[in-house]
Amino acid sequence: MYKFRVTNLEIEKELAVSLKSIYGMGWYKSNYIATILGISFPFFLDNLNPYYKDILFYYLEKFVMSIARIDRYVELRIKKLKDLDTYKGNRHHLNLPVHGQRTRTNASTQRSKRRKLEELNNHYDAYN
Repeated sequence: MYKFRVTNLEIEKELAVSLKSIYGMGWYKSNYIATILGISFPFFLDNLNPYYKDILFYYLEKFVMSIARIDRYVELRIKKLKDLDTYKGNRHHLNLPVHGQRTRTNASTQRSKRRKLEELNNHYDAYN
């Protein structure tokens, strides 16, 4: 078992599948790294020699963003939607479902969170 940052890469699985277990790594990136290394499919990690292992981890460091960086990227995109006053940005601001889900019978949790937030704001405004 190889360890990359906090993820354990499974030796028994195919290279592309085990690379997908890394947060932020999808099918496209895992296949791209395998083609850069010149590895043909199917290829398992237990067949990897130490030279290719070092090259693999070099490319993983190059292509994989940290979890904090991914979260910051998502937050900035949501902030941009809110600043542009788009429909999706307004849904994010109101803590409602963004991707067109039904809210009449579903999403009661999100709606109740919104009501509690409105009650807190009204309570705060009453004292100011």
